[in-house]
Amino acid sequence: MNNQDISSEKIEQLHLEVRKRLKDKQSTEQIINALTSQGIEPYYIETIIQNVEEENADKKSFRNSMIMGIVYIIGGLATNYFSWKFASESGNLFFYVFWGIVVLGIVTIVRGFILYRR
Repeated sequence: MNNQDISSEKIEQLHLEVRKRLKDKQSTEQIINALTSQGIEPYYIETIIQNVEEENADKKSFRNSMIMGIVYIIGGLATNYFSWKFASESGNLFFYVFWGIVVLGIVTIVRGFILYRR
């Protein structure tokens, strides 16, 4: 293995350890103290903590975008269906089509994927 592979592996291990400690509800100071005792610089630990917190926020934003997009799509399709059903039962030839809600749902899902892939 060359030095770059070893460094990448160490960095990934540090990220995993910080994720685990954040998941265990340890404070930033506790994490910094624990990793400083392993010989890692505090400013570097703070950078890793910020990166992990941003990753977690991105995952949460992605999940929320997916849920809202699905809700918009289902709501739009249901609104279109009931509009058509009401019009057909009352003998009207015309009914309202609300495709904007469905398109909004699709756009929300695509936006979530774009933000997640960044």
